[in-house]
This record gives sequence, structure tokens and C-alpha cells, in this order.
Amino acid sequence: MTSESHHLETAFATSLKLLLWIGVPFSIVALAFRAPGPGDGLLAYNLVHLLLLQLAALALAHVLAPLADFPWFHTVGKPWLTSAASLVALVTGFAALLTLATSAASRFDPSLQFLQLLSSLDIAWATAALYVGARALWGKGVAIAMGLGLVIACVGSIAAYLAVVGFTAAGGWLVDGGEMMRLVIPADMVAAAVAVGVLLLASHRQESPTEHLSPQS
Repeated sequence: MTSESHHLETAFATSLKLLLWIGVPFSIVALAFRAPGPGDGLLAYNLVHLLLLQLAALALAHVLAPLADFPWFHTVGKPWLTSAASLVALVTGFAALLTLATSAASRFDPSLQFLQLLSSLDIAWATAALYVGARALWGKGVAIAMGLGLVIACVGSIAAYLAVVGFTAAGGWLVDGGEMMRLVIPADMVAAAVAVGVLLLASHRQESPTEHLSPQS
């Protein structure tokens, strides 16, 4: 079995490589094709940008997940869950950096950049947690399907909000607390509950004395 340090180093190195491989060309394309104005396709541009960010985060979770087949930590009470949570944190950090770089390159209004960052973080951690948990329970095929479903549902809730509320005249985030509570927050809460529930169920099974950790198909 490889060492804990090897698992961590591999996870960090893989995250950095994928950030560079995806982030650099993504940012170059965003610089070349900046975000349009509110009346010229900003909604579609914003949603495609958010969707691509989440697909990249899901891809990283898929690449890193095999590293968690054996716990990274052996001196904590729940080694598998701690390793999985660390993996989720790496994916979330990756999504944050990718969002910041590409949102700036797209020249979104600062307030819209902030909305994009909040949305990306919120979706990325839940998707990563759901993917890791579902993979441990049912295999990578189901995990990919569930991860994609969660991404589409969460991006869809942002789409519904922006379609109803719109943007400021400068292309910024137009805040409407009532519509956020009606269209976005419930979806976020359901996504979080499902992701945490699946991850905890996977932890219970993986760390049960009758279960044996082994690579997932």
C-alpha cells in the first residue's frame, strides 16, 4: 500500500495539473470571447460558463476518487470519511481558483463574478461529496450519473433565478432575496442533504468492521 504522503502529494499534484490544463485554455478563450451585455446573451454565456466550471470540478472528483479507495489518514476516528472530506475540499478549492480566473478573464461585472464564485463553490462541494459517496456505494457509473444530475439541477436553479430576476444595467448581479429563497436556496438545501447523506452512508459502510476497503469499479 502506498504511503499517506504519497496519496496526498498525488492528489495535490493532480489537482494543480488539471487546474493548469483546463484553466489556461479556458481563460484564453474567455479573454478572446468576453461576456456580452445583458441584452446580448449574457444569461446564456453565464450559464455555459458555470456549467463548464462544474463539469471540470466533477472531472477532478472522478480522477481523484480512486486515491480515496484506501484512507489517506490512519490515526483519526473515521479515516475514510476524513480522506473523502479532504478530497472534497481539494475539488472545491480547484473550482474556486478556476472560477476566479475565468470570471475575471470573461470580464464579468464584479458583482456577477461574486455570484459566479458563490454558485460554483456551492455546487462543487456537493457534487464532489455526492460523487465520492456514490462511487463507494454503487460504482463509478452511478456516481457519474448522480454527479451530472446534481450539476444540471443546481445550474438549473441559478438559470431559473437569473431568467426571472435578470441583471443590472451594467450586467451585474441583481439581488432579490425573495426569489433566491424561492428558486435557489431550496435546491441548494436538497443538494446538500443528498450529498451529505450519501457520503455518510458510504462512510458507515466503508468503516464498518465487516466491510473491507477495496478499489471501486
